[in-house]
Amino acid sequence: MIVGGGPAGVSTWLHLNKFAPELAERTVLIEKEKYPRDKLCGGAVSGWSEIVFKNLDVELSIPSIWIENVEFHYGRNINSIYQTRFFRVVQRQEFDHELAKIATKRGLELRENEEFLDITRSKEYLKIKTNLDTYKIKVLVGADGSLSVVRKRMNLPNKPHLAPTLEVFAPANPKFDKEVKEKKIVIDMTPQDEGLQGYVWHVPSLKNKKPIIGHGMVDFRFFPERPRADMKKIFSRVLQSREIYTNINLWRGHPIRYPSKNDIVSKPNILLVGDAIGIEPAFGGGIHFALSYGEIAAKTIINAFECSDFSFENYKQEIQFHLLGKWLKKCTDIASGLYGKKIHPFDAARDIFTIEDK
Repeated sequence: MIVGGGPAGVSTWLHLNKFAPELAERTVLIEKEKYPRDKLCGGAVSGWSEIVFKNLDVELSIPSIWIENVEFHYGRNINSIYQTRFFRVVQRQEFDHELAKIATKRGLELRENEEFLDITRSKEYLKIKTNLDTYKIKVLVGADGSLSVVRKRMNLPNKPHLAPTLEVFAPANPKFDKEVKEKKIVIDMTPQDEGLQGYVWHVPSLKNKKPIIGHGMVDFRFFPERPRADMKKIFSRVLQSREIYTNINLWRGHPIRYPSKNDIVSKPNILLVGDAIGIEPAFGGGIHFALSYGEIAAKTIINAFECSDFSFENYKQEIQFHLLGKWLKKCTDIASGLYGKKIHPFDAARDIFTIEDK
């Protein structure tokens, strides 16, 4: 059973279907909401996502804006990276729904409006209780996000690393919002001087075929003992600079998780994937991580059935050996230097991107 119908959960099934279709046929995915469901996210499909899609023979037919410029701001200084079709920006409601439709056409048993509630362990199987039914299963995949209920029911000793976010979507204003015309994303790291351990973003996308801008911010609080930045004050100022006066009650927020090296990500018969484990805490890349978590989990599950060993003791090591794990370590090290004031924001960006002076 896979709990959660986001990119990580659906990717897990798609990879199972590719490498072991007989296991995919026996796998059910439950999603607590009905597609298309709302999802707070900047919507940047970046990193190696296109490689994963190609390997899965997945073609997305949803509205997208292809980004050619990522523009980093710090004070009055600007550094940029340019690349044709660098990555695409999507609406997460459409993106998640599209992936789910592709999977169901290939045979996924999808049960919407079904919410995971609890696990009971026996010697031979896991008993899963949902709001609609009970199941006896061999493997459970927790793909239910940064506030994962599966994770909670695993009773892990992990310390939570949750980064608060704020986001507002507004129609593109040609007077201020150059992101659509210039096919760019703006990442403003200036508020780090006010204690923000994160950045502000301005990301263009399409909604109902009309250009909109996602304005948001994140505070990773990588060093939680330090004074917290006043996110509401900073965000209000940012919005007003673009003549956006949205009522604060309409601002949206959802914490995102990032892992530490000591986190436990599995137990016998249970694996976590995607945001239930976490994204990277430097620039917050998540979707390409989710897709790769699915690949690693699927191969781990296949091996478990082949060897009749469901301890999943090597799952974390498999993550660490994968490109995902290596990138996660690199980004975590960069985040430590960046938010520890040991690396200049542009230098941190250069370590992840190739920056050109502007």
